[in-house]
Amino acid sequence: MLTKLTQSMVVILSLSSAAVFASEQTAADNAKQTQQQAGENIERIDVTGSVPLLFYKDEMKKAELDFYDAFNALNDNKKYAITCRLEQRQLSRIKYRVCYPQYVLNKMAQETQDILSSGGAYPTLKQIEFAVKDERAESMLYVEELVKKNPALLDKLIALNEKKSQYEEKRALAYPDND
Repeated sequence: MLTKLTQSMVVILSLSSAAVFASEQTAADNAKQTQQQAGENIERIDVTGSVPLLFYKDEMKKAELDFYDAFNALNDNKKYAITCRLEQRQLSRIKYRVCYPQYVLNKMAQETQDILSSGGAYPTLKQIEFAVKDERAESMLYVEELVKKNPALLDKLIALNEKKSQYEEKRALAYPDND
């Protein structure tokens, strides 16, 4: 009698479990159908992000400083060392970063000293660039040789050129009239 009672309990429990499972499955199917129907009625909003132009400019500046640091580490000739500093434009308090090779800074100092002793006008950057054009040609050859000898420096130069072209491309897209 006990075995028959146990068997009947097992049968009842298994049937009730099957019924519960079937009702849970039906509930899950109903929930999926409701979600699909609701999904068709829900308004969808797409958000498209864009990267500001300043991001690309900052990336280009970082790549430039990275190249200069690597160049200065490998450079043997102090005349060609790159020095970066903050300068102000005339009639402005806003500072910006400029980088010069040492031979340009030396020429600026010499020209300024000559002007101070003679009482003339300060030399412009164009005048300084003209005065050092031969040294500039020499320095470009030196940089080219250094880049050829050092693959890591070449990689940094390639990265700089990629960042610069990416910035110029994005800038042209942002300001199509400023060609």
